[in-house]
Amino acid sequence: MTASFSEGNLNDSVNNTRRHDIDWLRVILFALLIWFHYAVFSLGQLEGDFNNLEFYNIPLFMVIGIMHQWRLAALFVISGMGTAFALRRRTWNTYIKERGIRLGIPLLFGTYILSFGIFEPINTIQKLFTIFPGIDEMPYGHLWFVYNLLIYSVILTPLFIYVKNNPEGRLLGFIRSILTFRFGILFIPPTILAINGILFKPWEFGEVGMWWEFPRYLLYFLFGFLMISAKEQYFEALNRIRNTVTIFTPILAIIWFILQESKIPNIMEGGWVKQGFDPFSSEVIIASIIQSFHAWFWCLLIFSWAAKFLNKPNKWLNYLNEAVYPTYIVHMHVTALPMAIFGLLGIGYYIGLTIGTILVMIGVMICFEIIRRASLFRVLFGIKGGKKEVENIYPFNKIEKPEIKILLKIIFHAMTILMTIGLLILIITAGIINSI
Repeated sequence: MTASFSEGNLNDSVNNTRRHDIDWLRVILFALLIWFHYAVFSLGQLEGDFNNLEFYNIPLFMVIGIMHQWRLAALFVISGMGTAFALRRRTWNTYIKERGIRLGIPLLFGTYILSFGIFEPINTIQKLFTIFPGIDEMPYGHLWFVYNLLIYSVILTPLFIYVKNNPEGRLLGFIRSILTFRFGILFIPPTILAINGILFKPWEFGEVGMWWEFPRYLLYFLFGFLMISAKEQYFEALNRIRNTVTIFTPILAIIWFILQESKIPNIMEGGWVKQGFDPFSSEVIIASIIQSFHAWFWCLLIFSWAAKFLNKPNKWLNYLNEAVYPTYIVHMHVTALPMAIFGLLGIGYYIGLTIGTILVMIGVMICFEIIRRASLFRVLFGIKGGKKEVENIYPFNKIEKPEIKILLKIIFHAMTILMTIGLLILIITAGIINSI
């Protein structure tokens, strides 16, 4: 919702070549995020009561529900991997400083400008420092991913530095033993995740990284860091379990989908104790175990097949990888208006979803093309670099006259300001249309 906005491209510590598969997964997962958010937030445009929808909508709910269990988990794993590679070339204080710039500045910009927090500055500050403010009270909106990742990066830095300074120490030795053990990577991480769910999920509804999901995603982030730090043992483990996870992941998905229809409300989201249900019944314990194994197996499935087929260079990969963070920041603003218009016009859900997703993809890429050419605004939208990087982008790399370059720089900075205002207008207009 950011190192998945990592420090650029990931590198294989074994042969010092780029891990194109991890870069591709980051790009693909964030592209799916755009589709997912459009699909979820436009569900109200489906005809009929959700409890009485036609049978043909069941596949939609299966895809959305199952994807929601693993897509964020996989992104936090990627973020942990990115951290491992970033720390190879950095001291702990340099790392913290860069995290503050790379994550903190876009977070504050998104909170105060794109989410209108500037109109209630004191209240916004209070909410920023509120532990789990609630879905409707989050001042940063969909940037909760960045918010959580910034916190994880800071509190885990001492452990990360220990691992970096002790590559042959006991901790990584233990991780390598897990990866070397035939079923270690299949059972130990999801068991730890299941314990987290069993202990913390009964008490509060968990969503967007709050309550029991906060330690859950922290664990995924940590697992990504530790696995990639184990070097070749990690990729050997992926090769070893690829067929196993391919067989069992669909089975776990079906079991998960059946269990989430339990008589206990919110059995997968948590918080059932407030509705008078036993916190530790056999049903909820089994559900937490299935949920954890299901999400982890999906992660292993996509990482294992990506390692086999996607670890190849591509001329578009660097470009798309750079586009991930800024397009993530702006995508909800771009999504809001077509979703509102299609709903007002009564266009069918699936037609609207198809056309809307295409329009949003085009819209966010246009925003990216504008932002990347405005050196002063790149940092606000999470793009690394400044003047030097802009000089290598068309049309600046084709122009020799300095006065023309200056004019173009002024134009692109003005366009970025207008684009930002336009994003705010889009979200306001969508709100007006939805209120009609």
